[in-house]
Amino acid sequence: MVDKFKQILADLISQKGKVNLFAILKMDEYTDKWTVIVSAPWINATTKNEVFALMRDLMIRQFTPEEMATIARLGIFPNDEHIVQELLKYKEGAVISEDEKVNGNIVHNAHILTSNSPPLQV
Repeated sequence: MVDKFKQILADLISQKGKVNLFAILKMDEYTDKWTVIVSAPWINATTKNEVFALMRDLMIRQFTPEEMATIARLGIFPNDEHIVQELLKYKEGAVISEDEKVNGNIVHNAHILTSNSPPLQV
């Protein structure tokens, strides 16, 4: 599934531009289901629903119905969201394979597919 998520990330970048964070995590009570977290400079209150629909469509095209059933949540966040800031501390390509607390959540497994901190606003 990680390779398919990488393809979704590539498709997302080609359609929308830079992505600051794309992470897939198995966390909290969803030990066998993925949570997908996406953050980009072009995500805001106005574009959030559009991006959610785009991600949903990309996933439906990439995954079988059985694979889709392993995805519990899809989080589309602006860069200043606290969980995004916590996950940006991990480098691109990082893998969490043991229980680790992130933003008050227990992450059981995670793959950070891209992690690019946005420039500081001054």
